Amino acid sequence: MIGLVVRHSLPLKGFFSVAFLLLVSAALYLFRNRKQFFGYKGDPGDTYASANLRMWMVILILIHAIVITGIMIFEV
Repeated sequence: MIGLVVRHSLPLKGFFSVAFLLLVSAALYLFRNRKQFFGYKGDPGDTYASANLRMWMVILILIHAIVITGIMIFEV
């Protein structure tokens, strides 16, 4: 019983693979439309720095999500 490892990871690998593809496609969509989503709007309270900061906050979260999901594909 000590050396017995039951691996039911095929459904989990499939789930994380689909999630990985969705995250990568969302990243590509955000990259293609970054000017529309994160560009400088010209409002009185908006600056180029705040527009750049909004974009990089989303990029950092997205990169971390892609890396963690990619690791989970190989760990399960």
